[in-house]
Amino acid sequence: MIELIQVPFMRHILLAGVFVAAGLAPLSVYVVLRRIVFVGAAVAEVASAAVALAVLFQLAPFPIALALTVTSFLALSRLADSQRLPLESLIGMLYAGGAAASVLLITKAPRGEANILNILFGNILTVPATLLWAMAGVFGALLVFQYVAAKELLISAYDPDMGRTLGIPVRAWNMIFYGAMGVAVAIAIRAVGALLTFTMLVAPGASALCLTGRLNRAFLVALALGVVSAVGGVMLSYQFDLPTGSTIVGLLVVLFAISYGIGQLRSAA
Repeated sequence: MIELIQVPFMRHILLAGVFVAAGLAPLSVYVVLRRIVFVGAAVAEVASAAVALAVLFQLAPFPIALALTVTSFLALSRLADSQRLPLESLIGMLYAGGAAASVLLITKAPRGEANILNILFGNILTVPATLLWAMAGVFGALLVFQYVAAKELLISAYDPDMGRTLGIPVRAWNMIFYGAMGVAVAIAIRAVGALLTFTMLVAPGASALCLTGRLNRAFLVALALGVVSAVGGVMLSYQFDLPTGSTIVGLLVVLFAISYGIGQLRSAA
């Protein structure tokens, strides 16, 4: 571990993994509670389409991806209360539309395939220092926001009807939550790619809810699991010469499997 920190290149990778875990792992509890586990994958396709669009018109990819990602999340927040269609249907259409747009745009974008693959499979090995500072600021602010607004966010996600009874503006808090998550996901995808972003947005929360029945502890457990997976994945990839992002994802999946088994044993006891 000390040897790893002493290498500037690996230190950047380690910080990127820890920052993404700190930013997304606590959010994953809300994602699981709201039953929107595939929203990350759907919005990742939108981000890919945005990059293809930017490459096609020779624009800066990240601002376009950020704008479309946040807009997609805000649109989902407005449609979440629809009585005619379940949210899963809307997420599915967003995923299909984003994937189709990516394919159609990339066929017309010169040299755009590398940009799309970079978004889809991650580029944690080349996170620049400026992006690390941005991740530290945004994800740090997001952690503070979740702590300060924990009551409103939790009630809006877990029991919106009770929230309305208590006078909490659930729709407004939904928009705030989705908007904050849109910014977090856009930055995470830019830094580490869609696969790791999606997994970090689901696995820690799902694992934590298997390990503890107390919601206030679930956020801390999810954060711990996310950070441990990030650090452990970077160390394993360095030790055994493995792809870093995929190693972190694999470790998250293994920890979820263990957590799920522990949860099942507790239920049977």
